[in-house]
Amino acid sequence: MPPDADRHAAPGSRGAPGRAGRALTPLFPQPPEAPRALAAPGIVLAYLIAIGLGAFVLLERQTGVPAWDSVGAEDRKIFLPAGILHPWGSLFRGYNGYLELVPRLIGDVIARLPIRDAAVAFAVAGALIAACCAVFVFHASAGHIRRPALRALLAIGVLLLPTALYEISNSGVNTPWYLLFALFWALLWRPRSRAGLGLAFLVCFAAAASNVLAVAYLPVVVARVLALPRVREQAATFGWVAGGILQVPVVLVSARNTQVPPVVGALGFYARNVILAGVGGHHLATVATNAIGIVAATVLAGCVVAAVAGWAVLRGGPQVRLFVITALVSGFLLTMLPVGVHGDLASPGEVRTVVFVHGSRYAQVPILLLYSVVFVTLDAFLSRSSIRFERPVRLRRAAPGIALLLVVLVAFTALWATDFRYVNRRATSTTWAVLVRDGQRTCEKRLPPRVLARRLPKNLTCSMLDR
Repeated sequence: MPPDADRHAAPGSRGAPGRAGRALTPLFPQPPEAPRALAAPGIVLAYLIAIGLGAFVLLERQTGVPAWDSVGAEDRKIFLPAGILHPWGSLFRGYNGYLELVPRLIGDVIARLPIRDAAVAFAVAGALIAACCAVFVFHASAGHIRRPALRALLAIGVLLLPTALYEISNSGVNTPWYLLFALFWALLWRPRSRAGLGLAFLVCFAAAASNVLAVAYLPVVVARVLALPRVREQAATFGWVAGGILQVPVVLVSARNTQVPPVVGALGFYARNVILAGVGGHHLATVATNAIGIVAATVLAGCVVAAVAGWAVLRGGPQVRLFVITALVSGFLLTMLPVGVHGDLASPGEVRTVVFVHGSRYAQVPILLLYSVVFVTLDAFLSRSSIRFERPVRLRRAAPGIALLLVVLVAFTALWATDFRYVNRRATSTTWAVLVRDGQRTCEKRLPPRVLARRLPKNLTCSMLDR
């Protein structure tokens, strides 16, 4: 019997409608029960500590100008001014073509604080939400990754994602990208308790109401409905639908520029910014590109991904096979859908460098899905290599698994250590304290309105700066 054969047998799976439902049931395994020795308050306390430590790590990753003294463009130009001028009235306004509920909510809350504290608040809010998503993924992935150590590595990968410093870390506007990754795992999760069901609903609702790309998970939602027909199993589905309902009217009335890119350019964006950046990170991918060229480096990274996915599909069993296919297809859609709208992202001038690419935020969730593929596959490989921590290990049979485990640990350690800190755009920007100070001094001068508007930070007024 395959090592994962008992992991997808769960109440309700026998009632799945037709062959499609029965075939898809392994994608939604029942997570193992928590050991009785672990009390709920202790688990909650451990998770809270992990969230605090994770947020601290994320804040420390930005070098140069600290994350807590710099503010992302949309946070400063869009969400903070809207929260000040229209308290709670701008929550459901669209921006850039769709609803961004969580960033809007963060901006409205921070608008109640003194203006000088906005940078700290945005950075801490962004770091806390990302850390919460990392801890959620650790918990929700238990059905697919039985070994807690591997789940911990996946959660650490969320915090230490090398390319996250490009655009998405420590801000309010980019929290939906972390939520999109949490959404993927929420759709696969089968919580046992009412609290878990409520959490699954909340994660899916927040993600879908904050990023229209949640529609890329439609195949996963359909698979869940087919495989788990009971209403009780659909809390995550209801959250995804509720968030999507809020998105529809905003998307319909919002306008955005579209430009269909060449197919080669779009595929090149995916290959370089997901496959190459996912395998090599920021610095190592740059080194490989400089040494052997962008094409050869991308092909080499593609071979690594193909090797992992190939073993999973051929030898991993039905649960691992379904997971890997679902994760890779979801990641591909999450990249190609926005690139298909913003054709300029796939232009040759933008994709030749992996140091910084406009729109690299679209590659971050697919990279985290690649991490998920690695750790799910590794968990299955270790099971087939007879590594059991609850009984004596047979060294001869376990040797391949131990060797592979060491290789993965060394590879990820090198990747995360190399890219723990480096300079990004915010690290070289003018500090928030200086912007506020200079703006307040400008407001003290009696200048014509047009001159004053040019000298103040965009979308900020003297009345805002005097808060």
